Amino acid sequence: MPVPDFSNPRPAYLQIADDLRQEVAAGRLKVGERLPARRQLAQRYSVAVETIRRALDELAREGVISTQSTRGTYVVKTPGEPEPSPDLQQLISDVRQLTERMKTLEARVKDLEGR
Repeated sequence: MPVPDFSNPRPAYLQIADDLRQEVAAGRLKVGERLPARRQLAQRYSVAVETIRRALDELAREGVISTQSTRGTYVVKTPGEPEPSPDLQQLISDVRQLTERMKTLEARVKDLEGR
């Protein structure tokens, strides 16, 4: 059955969230993998980008995906997988921040070397 099924009373964004959740659970979308852009997903599901945004918001609230402002949206856990401990979550956040700082510093060094 195509997703979304417009004869289904459930909102399209929830049907799309279900479909993407199933793709992650089945391993077709893996942890660490980047999701297609919103426009691509909108074309795939034949819906407006706003509908995709709502579906992705639903998955983000569940902790299945995470959006990084300039990098895209990534699968961060399999549905039903237990949440990491607060200490591990903090460590992951710290490592991401350090990675971004390193990239900024690398860019600055390259810029200085180019002078």
